Amino acid sequence: MHSVEQLQLAIRTLVSERQALRELGAGRDKLEENRLRLVRLHGRLTKALIDLHLPTDRRIGTRVAA
Repeated sequence: MHSVEQLQLAIRTLVSERQALRELGAGRDKLEENRLRLVRLHGRLTKALIDLHLPTDRRIGTRVAA
């Protein structure tokens, strides 16, 4: 699993890449590929943040409030 900081850096990199693609007039396929990568990374970041701040009760496999 990647750390929250690594995921945040990867997202910032993809956002910069997306801006560069737009400035270069990249096609829809390239922009869509970039968007899908961003969506996947955002999902992984969300899960990492949840895991970090809302631990799982390993006995029952559900999230517990701290």
